[in-house]
Amino acid sequence: MEIKIILFWVVLLAMAAPSFIFGFAKIIRKKDKVELFQRLGYPVWFMVAVGLGEVAAATGLLFEPTRTIAIVLSATIVVGAIFSHVRAREPKEVVAPAIVLIHLAVIYVFTFFI
Repeated sequence: MEIKIILFWVVLLAMAAPSFIFGFAKIIRKKDKVELFQRLGYPVWFMVAVGLGEVAAATGLLFEPTRTIAIVLSATIVVGAIFSHVRAREPKEVVAPAIVLIHLAVIYVFTFFI
């Protein structure tokens, strides 16, 4: 197998697996996630919707025909997270979503240009 393909799948799975896990934690209303969303001023139903979006995007990343939609969905969720943390005056919490956004850009480049 070509090294580019192996590297691509490592990068892809490094995004998809945590997205699925964190999304599932929101769907099952894990206590720390509920507290986070309440602190940010969002209702629990919105957290579940975000979790469903994260799980759908994580799954979509794995298949080439749905990868672009999954990248856009993930990026939308991440930009929302950045906005929410900025609005809540939590600048340190913006770093992780910003890294995820860069990670999504790398996946996009790998998918269409490499």
